[in-house]
Amino acid sequence: MPSKCSFCGSTAYGPGCPGSVSGLHQHNNDERRCIYCGSSSYGNGCLQTPTRKHVHGHGANKCIYCGSTSSGMRCPHSPIGTHEK
Repeated sequence: MPSKCSFCGSTAYGPGCPGSVSGLHQHNNDERRCIYCGSSSYGNGCLQTPTRKHVHGHGANKCIYCGSTSSGMRCPHSPIGTHEK
């Protein structure tokens, strides 16, 4: 079953979401993929966000920015330097 946008239910990624304030589709429930573009990559390279960072969905006790199961400081991709789950 394909992932769906949390705001409008579409399977699309990127711009065009009528329910999102940013206008971007967000798939927040898939920890294996970036919520904005669907890539399995972490770190730099997401063309859908102003920060150009991939942000994964929540789940599996992983940091949404780097995929680590660590807690606390020293996330190399988080804008605030902290692992966020």
